[in-house]
Amino acid sequence: MRSKLSILVMLVALGLLVPGIYQPMLSLSGTVDKEAMVEIGMQTLSKDPNVPSIMASLTEQLVSQLDLSGEIPAYSKTRSIIGTVHELFEAEQWLVGFLIALFSIVVPLVKVLLMLMAKMASAKYAARSNAIIKVISKWSMADVFVVAIIVAYLAANATRQTEELFTLNAQFGVGFYYFLGYCLLSVLSVQLAGDQPATE
Repeated sequence: MRSKLSILVMLVALGLLVPGIYQPMLSLSGTVDKEAMVEIGMQTLSKDPNVPSIMASLTEQLVSQLDLSGEIPAYSKTRSIIGTVHELFEAEQWLVGFLIALFSIVVPLVKVLLMLMAKMASAKYAARSNAIIKVISKWSMADVFVVAIIVAYLAANATRQTEELFTLNAQFGVGFYYFLGYCLLSVLSVQLAGDQPATE
């Protein structure tokens, strides 16, 4: 019974991995405060020795008549894991793109497939699959990847309290929750599988 439950959990984990890779994982949006931006521009203008003082004064009077309330959208990006890898390869960041693809796509996929093979294959092949899984598990960075996403999220949200001019807001996408579900179920399936012998 435990062996069948382990296989079921592995299949569900595999089902969560696919949308976890393709669905948006993190959305970043940045806005600029209009009043703060104009204030910086006015300070720069008044300190510039090449600008006549009358021009600076006229500009200040003109700006004071404008409605400067609100924010202007300045940055917006939503990325999935696969989209990030594609973008890194396009930017010729081969090593970083390869590492993200390896540890967040290839390793999890191979690990789940080997776990399924270990449950369904003969004892001889199951032993080989289990040995490979143990090696892969030591190098698996799925959990590290999720922690990195969380850190990026918290750091981006922290800037909202520290920056007056530019506000950066981060939001988790649905892909993050799929990938997190894969990570949790993958660990659970390993625990359920234990060291049970494979069926002949």
